[in-house]
Amino acid sequence: MCGHCCSMPLLDQIPARMIPCLDYKVTMEAGSLPLELWRMILAYLHLPDLGRCSLVCRAWYELILSLDSTRWRQLCLGCTECRHPNWPNQPDVEPESWREAFKQHYLASKTWTKNALDLESSVCFSLFRRRRERRTLSVGPGHEFDSLSSALALASLYDRIMLFPGVYEEQGEIILKVPVEIVGHGKLGEVALLASIDQHCSTTRLCNLVFMPAWFSPIMYKIVMLRNDIYRCRASGIFLRLEGGGLIAGNNIYHNAEAGVDIRKKSNPLILCNQIHHGLRSGIVVLGNGKGIIRNNQIFSNKEAGIYILYHGNPIVSGNHIYKGRAAGIAVNENGKGLITENVIRENQWGGVDIRRGGIPVLRSNLICFGYSDGVVVGDEGKGLIEGNTIYANKGCGVWMMSSSLPHVTSNHVSYNGLYGVAVFSQKDGSGEFPGGHGVQENFSEDRDAILWETELEKEDDPLRRPITTALVESNSINHNGASGLYVQSSEALHVLTNVIHANGDRGITVAQSSQPTRVANNSISCNRQSGVKVEAQCKVELRGNGIYDNRGHGIITRGDSTVVIENDIIGNRGSGLQLLPRSDTKVIKNRIHSFRAYGIAVRGRAKALVQENIIFQGKTNKTIFQQISNNRECVMQNNKFLVFKKKSDTWRLVNPPARPHLENSLRGPSAAHNGQKVTAMATRITARVEGGYHSNRSIFCTIL
Repeated sequence: MCGHCCSMPLLDQIPARMIPCLDYKVTMEAGSLPLELWRMILAYLHLPDLGRCSLVCRAWYELILSLDSTRWRQLCLGCTECRHPNWPNQPDVEPESWREAFKQHYLASKTWTKNALDLESSVCFSLFRRRRERRTLSVGPGHEFDSLSSALALASLYDRIMLFPGVYEEQGEIILKVPVEIVGHGKLGEVALLASIDQHCSTTRLCNLVFMPAWFSPIMYKIVMLRNDIYRCRASGIFLRLEGGGLIAGNNIYHNAEAGVDIRKKSNPLILCNQIHHGLRSGIVVLGNGKGIIRNNQIFSNKEAGIYILYHGNPIVSGNHIYKGRAAGIAVNENGKGLITENVIRENQWGGVDIRRGGIPVLRSNLICFGYSDGVVVGDEGKGLIEGNTIYANKGCGVWMMSSSLPHVTSNHVSYNGLYGVAVFSQKDGSGEFPGGHGVQENFSEDRDAILWETELEKEDDPLRRPITTALVESNSINHNGASGLYVQSSEALHVLTNVIHANGDRGITVAQSSQPTRVANNSISCNRQSGVKVEAQCKVELRGNGIYDNRGHGIITRGDSTVVIENDIIGNRGSGLQLLPRSDTKVIKNRIHSFRAYGIAVRGRAKALVQENIIFQGKTNKTIFQQISNNRECVMQNNKFLVFKKKSDTWRLVNPPARPHLENSLRGPSAAHNGQKVTAMATRITARVEGGYHSNRSIFCTIL
């Protein structure tokens, strides 16, 4: 037995061809002793010897692993550079594996120290080179340096600066020009550093220090972090506060208990080209007047929102790929802001972008697709500008919003979504505040006093937003969605202007509830599977200047008690051009109306109507151009013009005015030319990014001529 113990440290000296024989011999002898006795013997080995023994055979490998709570624990706690794995939050809690914890400490130290083994020229000949040893510079009373700045002045690449217990107050900003290691000696809290540090070097290692702001600056550290693995942290992977800044680039940030990156209290970093994934909460959190530029990151598979903006956080979020999250791709709540532009947001469990409770971002030129719920959600008290996005192939609605929040939805492409293209509500539906499975986001206990930050808010006008007093849906292309292109169930006013609503799976527009006026003007509503527009009972709707063409049902069907249909072109629909249902009250003035197979206007039951100064064309069938029940004195006909076929070759053209909608004089935001350019640019960009997933052989973009 003693012979084997003495020979084990020398296993690396045995020729490789002899290892198989030794493997068999040692394996057999290992099985002849109780495991407890072997563990006692192996507990005397040092780290290199343990590694060599684990390479002998499978039985010895498993035997070395079984020393986790004994020898590996001793090695981990006995290393002067290592802390308890759960230090400082839970130092009494045992880790899952002492060996794994020691391995992580060892690799971190080895990764740092191997950089110090670069070669330097000797004094005599440049041909001969030698290794430079790392130095340890001691700072503190009775040591060679009395301040950190004096030690840094003489430090070389990868030197260690050891701060002994005490409080070190630097009188000026410290600039780190070369990579160094700054370590506090003693227990946590025994070394306090009052300094403002600006890191200019590629890497720095800090250990066992308590940072406090210096008297001349609230900025403690300016976080350059390049190409690090940051994982399994007990809190956030990276935490920035008190105007913290710096560059965080090329890092792999994952499996952290809180946010991967936490930006708050006016911090303003550059977060660039990182992978932030599999976090137990959000990928990136920006709150408490935090800012920052978040660009070109891969953010995926986080348990909560990929990016969460709240409490007046106001970052720039651009060019990121945010996907496969278990909640929203981006969530903006509690008065959060932000410019969110040109991101790809896909395959998230909740809304691609979720805006609630005072959130007011600018959401522009993003691709939001293949989500398992709605594309964009503007919930209770959410606001913001939603402009120029492509919202495609989400299983819920393209845009779900509450009209009371006064959102502005403009110039978006909303297509191939499973339910409505755009759905407008004003009350919580049966599923509660969060439709489509939406739930409560993170709870930041430290920031429950967010009301105290109100005095710190920056009172600046945002030129990216123009104020509106009514919820506005304008200049969007809404096509090929599974249900109605636009669905309205609201008790607030709504303006629907200059949209193209085409080829949706149900009606073009459905107004199910509208106790305040809903204005639908200058839209093109065509080729939808059911009626172009349907207005339910007790709704107040104005339809003006629209072109309603070639829908498979009626052009307009209404039972509303205050519907105004004025100056529309209602042409070529398979049902009646206009159908007035019982107990409806409708004014039909100066429209051009035609149906191929049914009546131009059909009045059903005791409908109240004023039909005045319309041009009504006869269709190809033998039906008359107007139908109403007899003795209906509440249907008034005045000064209408009826055009009938005299021969089969007769045709009519829509001239003076030309076919509607007319966009030149409409109250639009962007010009038609500008919109056309944006559509072309977005189509090119999205076609390059999206792979597969089309519902048919047709393009996802539709041009209406």
